[in-house]
Amino acid sequence: MRLEDYLMRALDHGVYVNVGTHDHHDQPENIEVSNTTLSVQPLPGGPGVWEIDIPDEATLVMFSFRSNHTVANGGAKAGVIGVANDNSLHTTAMGLGGHGTLGTSAYNHVYAKPAAALNLSDKIFSAGGDLISLTEAYITGTVPNRKLRTEWTNYGASTLTLNCWGQIAVIG
Repeated sequence: MRLEDYLMRALDHGVYVNVGTHDHHDQPENIEVSNTTLSVQPLPGGPGVWEIDIPDEATLVMFSFRSNHTVANGGAKAGVIGVANDNSLHTTAMGLGGHGTLGTSAYNHVYAKPAAALNLSDKIFSAGGDLISLTEAYITGTVPNRKLRTEWTNYGASTLTLNCWGQIAVIG
């Protein structure tokens, strides 16, 4: 789930004449992030809000978050990868892993706000259990304070701590 590997721009410009490989394809800026301290209150409280600083020119970002939830024998971690802009109703994400157990296959789900998804991930991001999910992700703020705003919902019975690591790639 490392965005940097997937966002390298193509080096083949066969249809262009006199265009070098780096003339118009900039490598996206990748921002490493983690949060293991955000307290998220259970419903009907919350959501827990984590705002991540992004460059002022960002209009479209790709995010990748993983949890400490193990979903396969090799120690693979569950997570979510998605795309967000400045409209919370446009965000789409794919949950990787879910509530699989060791010895069974992990599963994937697509979550799309245009299709009225309530969450953007499985409930996999709590430190003490698997009860917090990513609910919203969108760009907010004005220059010079642009941020990726993420909102997290706790479906448990008590306050839990977010457990999340990942990358934000500015792609537009």
